[in-house]
Amino acid sequence: MNVTRSAVAIRPASGSDYPAFATLFPELGVDDPIPTRETWESVLAPFTWVAVAGDGVVGYCYVQRYEDTGYVRNVVVSPAARRRGIGRSLMLFAARRLRDEGKTYWRLNVKPDNQAALALYDGMGLRLHYRATALVLPWAALGALPADAGHVRPLTAAREKVLEEAFDLPRGQLRHARGLGRLLLEAVRGADERPVGLAVFDPNFPGAFPFRVVDTDVVGSLLGSMRAHVPSDELVYLVAEDDARLTETLTRVGASVRLEILHLKGTLPGD
Repeated sequence: MNVTRSAVAIRPASGSDYPAFATLFPELGVDDPIPTRETWESVLAPFTWVAVAGDGVVGYCYVQRYEDTGYVRNVVVSPAARRRGIGRSLMLFAARRLRDEGKTYWRLNVKPDNQAALALYDGMGLRLHYRATALVLPWAALGALPADAGHVRPLTAAREKVLEEAFDLPRGQLRHARGLGRLLLEAVRGADERPVGLAVFDPNFPGAFPFRVVDTDVVGSLLGSMRAHVPSDELVYLVAEDDARLTETLTRVGASVRLEILHLKGTLPGD
């Protein structure tokens, strides 16, 4: 398809865009399964914009919205339509919409070797905030981790802001995750219930993101609480953000690295 910039329009996604989404999603270069049509229609499409050329969708941008931050989860352009400014157009469109909604900041994740994307994001004011590592851990390795440090319990809505502040999360991210049906767990320590761990767990994947700890000795306790919800699965997926100690702890007991990630953050650009 010969796509020119003038021929591209951006519009909100709809349920009928699922076949195009399913074709584009693998271009992310991750080994996650393609989300189902049900997930697309109920979770992703309401927060996605698509780029259309002629009768076909040639790209999409999926953005989660929190209180003051937009988290750009996916930006994908069809290989046949690249190097024509479509990714930039999608990002600029997203920035305008986020500003209209009262957001101030945006964030995203990108592979370290994606030089074209890094150049695009740098030009939009997004800067490296931290590095992260996506891992997969056999549940069988759980026994090699201590499980008696910290008290793990469901995270209540009243505690969400405490955990967001403790772990440098965008305001409203945990409420958003709760709305998606995620299981929210916190590990606390001491009479003052100091937060020392957080897991936002999706049993259907199964995986946890964010998965944060102050001390690595609470990892086993958090994972043990997650494991109770997925007794038949053999693997769990985790992301260690800005935490080399957590990555080392998990790989030492058998986790494999799936992906290295750069987490970028910036102020939304003006017109």
